[in-house]
Amino acid sequence: MTEKKKIVQKYFEQLYREDEINPENIEQYLKRKGLPEIREEQKEILNKEITVIELKRVVEKQKNNKTPGPDGLPAELYKCIYECLEPVMLDVYNEVLDFAKLPDSWRDISLIPKEDLDNKQIRNYRP
Repeated sequence: MTEKKKIVQKYFEQLYREDEINPENIEQYLKRKGLPEIREEQKEILNKEITVIELKRVVEKQKNNKTPGPDGLPAELYKCIYECLEPVMLDVYNEVLDFAKLPDSWRDISLIPKEDLDNKQIRNYRP
């Protein structure tokens, strides 16, 4: 890994590291915001498996002519081959929900420079 990559990696690891997350702080923050508490029946609905209908609706709603994600595949392709991908996508997404763990490939990011800022400064990039 090049020195530049190491610097960028270290910056974003520190920015997004998990070891600073304190559940009590999160709870206090949410209470200050005055958000309504989720009732048990709502939790059950939210924790249900993703359905074929939900997945299809999300894929259909994807905007065309947008920059593809890290896989390099545009939304238009997913829409065209949705029927072939549906079972695999459904299994993957529901497995993520069941085990609460993202695949490593979903943890990769592309850095985009913020407009009109010095792109030599790492803080002037967004994931």
